[in-house]
Amino acid sequence: MSMKNRSGSTPFGRLRAHYEDSRAACPACGHEDTEGEWRVTAAGLRVEYRHRCPSCDAVDTRELTL
Repeated sequence: MSMKNRSGSTPFGRLRAHYEDSRAACPACGHEDTEGEWRVTAAGLRVEYRHRCPSCDAVDTRELTL
């Protein structure tokens, strides 16, 4: 787990911090990405969090619909 303090000031920022702290292993290759960051994009009622594995370039995605 990452020890960084990235607590967001919004619910979306806090969810991003949760993903970064709890999801370190790539589901495709198992690479432990301790410095991994999730990117967030929003369009309309959809919010998408994406993480790209630096080892195999697999993309892990979480999507919320508001």
